[in-house]
Amino acid sequence: MPKLTFQSDVSWSGEGVRSIAQIGDRQVVIDEPKSLGGTDQGPNPVEYLLAALGGCISILVSMFADRHKVELKGVKVHVEGDLDPDGFMEKNPDVRPGFQEIRYRIEIDSPSPAERIQALIEHVERVCPVKDTLTGVPTVSLRD
Repeated sequence: MPKLTFQSDVSWSGEGVRSIAQIGDRQVVIDEPKSLGGTDQGPNPVEYLLAALGGCISILVSMFADRHKVELKGVKVHVEGDLDPDGFMEKNPDVRPGFQEIRYRIEIDSPSPAERIQALIEHVERVCPVKDTLTGVPTVSLRD
């Protein structure tokens, strides 16, 4: 299969810190809560990051369930992360600007045997592109 390139174009809306991401034919609002200078009209970037991880895991569970002979009745992924604003606000040079830790819990509602469900979860954790990306892919600024 050829390599896929995904893209998004993000523009500031001119209102507070609110931005609009154009992803294919869809638009996504990116904002911050009022306490961080936003208008609270959409999730902030780090919330989208957590949602991307949860969404990727959920999609992969549903994609690979049949391969592992797991009957799905439901899938939920709870994702949370710890971020200290002192890092990105440059109040403390010893605090990283990003998440210090991200945690997730996969809940699979299934009558299938526990060992099949566990094998499915292990498979998903191994191949999840968002989880893999969060482990440290190079991020390069393209400058003209």
